[in-house]
Amino acid sequence: MPASHPDHGAPDRRTDDGMTERMRLRAEDIEDLAVIAALLQDARLSLAEMVYDPKENRFAAAFTRYRRELGYDPATCAGLTEISTALVFDCIDEVKHRGLDPDSPAQEFALLTIATEPGETWLFHINLIFEGDRAIQLRSDCIDCRLDDFGEAHRSVRTPCDHFAALLGAGASARPEQRGEGEDGETDGHGPAERP
Repeated sequence: MPASHPDHGAPDRRTDDGMTERMRLRAEDIEDLAVIAALLQDARLSLAEMVYDPKENRFAAAFTRYRRELGYDPATCAGLTEISTALVFDCIDEVKHRGLDPDSPAQEFALLTIATEPGETWLFHINLIFEGDRAIQLRSDCIDCRLDDFGEAHRSVRTPCDHFAALLGAGASARPEQRGEGEDGETDGHGPAERP
C-alpha cells in the first residue's frame, strides 16, 4: 500500500501563492503514520482542541501545523506558512495520557512526534509525544488515521526558529547558574513523569 496516500483525491489547490493548498492524507500502517507525523512536527494545539469518543472509538484533535512541504528558509523560517488541520484516529479502544493539565484547557503545546510500539492487550500503542513531558497514548488493534487541512492558510507569526532562539537565549543566561547544582548533578526539579 502506498505510504500516506491522499484520501478522496489530491490536495486542494488554488491561487498562485499556494496559500490555500490543503493536505488530505490517510494512514493505515506504521509507514503511513510516519509521514503524517513528519507533517505535524511542531504543530500546536490545546487540551480544549482534542476529544475522545469511546462510543465511536474515535480520537480527534485540531492542530495548527507548519506547511514545511511547500518550501521555506530553514535557517530563518522565512516564507513558512501554517494552516489548521484535523487529525482523527478511529479504532481506538483506550486512551491514556501524561502531563496534561485539565485546569488549563487553553494552554498551547507542540507535538514533537508520533511513535508506535507493540501493546500488551492491544496490537498497537500509538504515542503522541509533546513538549514538556506530555504524552497521549492511543491503544488500538489497527491503524486508521486521517489528516485533513481546513480553513485558510496564512504566514506564520510564531515559528520553530523563534522557539530555538528563545531556548538558546535561555541556555546562555542559565550557564552561570549551573554551578549551583548538587555534587551528583541533581536539581530540585521533579523526576520524570510516569509513563502512560
